[in-house]
Amino acid sequence: MSASENTQKLRELFTVTSKQFSLRGILCVTCYEPVYNALMQVQKEHLKMITGIRHTEFMKNGFIVSIAYAYPEGIIENIGLCNEGVFDIDAWNIYAKWYQKLNYTLNETANRIAKKFNGIPLPATSEGISKKVESVKDYFPTTVSHRVHTEQSGIGWRGRNSLIINPVYSCTIRLAGVITSIPLNVTPKLEADCGNCTSCLDVCTFLRHKDKLDDYREQCLAYINWLSLDDEVCGKCIKACVNSPRMNTLESTSELDLSPLFYTKPI
Repeated sequence: MSASENTQKLRELFTVTSKQFSLRGILCVTCYEPVYNALMQVQKEHLKMITGIRHTEFMKNGFIVSIAYAYPEGIIENIGLCNEGVFDIDAWNIYAKWYQKLNYTLNETANRIAKKFNGIPLPATSEGISKKVESVKDYFPTTVSHRVHTEQSGIGWRGRNSLIINPVYSCTIRLAGVITSIPLNVTPKLEADCGNCTSCLDVCTFLRHKDKLDDYREQCLAYINWLSLDDEVCGKCIKACVNSPRMNTLESTSELDLSPLFYTKPI
């Protein structure tokens, strides 16, 4: 089949799967080689380990299917809620539990696509990792950055909080992927569009001073472990982004050129 026919089959499978999970999804496609070239060296080695003898094939004719699911409406508002000056942990854990649910559904979706398209799944970020590493640098060799392939594929741009910002769902999305050599139509990379917004920096001391820190992610890791929620999350910068004046004053979605991106539910 042609790349267009394969892409249509891919979209149909993604539509059925996201409907089964009652989630809003985004699907984009990029080429394998530029993603590989953009990774850290340790992540390049990890990707070569995952793909094995198919790495050479993928470098010539490979694609990465980028998958995103958005949190249901209202979930993000539970982040960082306070009751009489004390964090409402029960509310915050609603977000943590949905983090787990989205990881599960992303992995299930990636596995289905990989099976259908003779591919290799790139699962959602591993759970339980922050308690197992002493530094974020210990985590890098264990994964392939979803932010790299989703930025390349056009699901979103890299925001000031270093997360992927989608023009519709902000950074209220979780990510996974699938590597395949079956021909697909590639979607274009988006231009960064945070404007002058600093909402994520304003709400997080670590992000605000990241240029002065050796690696702000180390402080994030320590803070996440200190929170001890039901999963390894914080999310304050995500909540700030989705509620930011910038996201709320972007052009209406009817005026945005979203045609290359595939959304599974009405926006």
